[in-house]
Amino acid sequence: MPDFRDEGLVLGAHRHGESGIILSLFTKEHGRHLGLLRMKTLPLVGSLVEAKWRARLSEHLGNYNCETISALSAAYMEDKHRLAAISSLCALLDESLPEREPLPDFYKQVIHFFNHLEEKNWLTAYIRLEALLLKVLGFGLDLSRCAGGGDSQTLAYVSPKTAKAVSKEKGEPYRDKLLVLPRFLWQNCQADEADLRAGLFLTGYFLAQHIPLPRTRLKLL
Repeated sequence: MPDFRDEGLVLGAHRHGESGIILSLFTKEHGRHLGLLRMKTLPLVGSLVEAKWRARLSEHLGNYNCETISALSAAYMEDKHRLAAISSLCALLDESLPEREPLPDFYKQVIHFFNHLEEKNWLTAYIRLEALLLKVLGFGLDLSRCAGGGDSQTLAYVSPKTAKAVSKEKGEPYRDKLLVLPRFLWQNCQADEADLRAGLFLTGYFLAQHIPLPRTRLKLL
């Protein structure tokens, strides 16, 4: 009888019958993994749990038993912006991550984001995490150089067709057809409100090309 015990982040929970819940976890060693949880109260999305999964056969849905390690999202119930980011991120992961594919390095990055959500630059970290999600899914932005052969130190745009960066000089004649690339996505620098808006639009544009964006995806604040 296949089984495992693992740490996991609650991505979603949906009622199944009178006392069952289909629980979606992003686990440390087993990736996004579904299971049936026998309880009446829906677990809090964004909680960190210790989960035990067991099934008669490995391809079955299986059953979960869970204990909460930390209610990571509970600390932000009065902060609508950070709470929106938690809901958005969990919905994106639930919608996009392949089931039962281990992604331990990406899992560490996600938990790191949750553990540092109280910091002032949390929104830049959120946008960088969406960009990393694109890379994990195989659709990463190419910000290593200018696709048009221009100066790689003055990247300012991204092609909506190729997801490759374009320098300010090479992109200026086509700026109406290109996406704005905020500098904080390829350099270690501060971001203003315009940068944050551009970053959310940029990652959202490419995420929407590959997955159905959930209704809870973070909007421009």
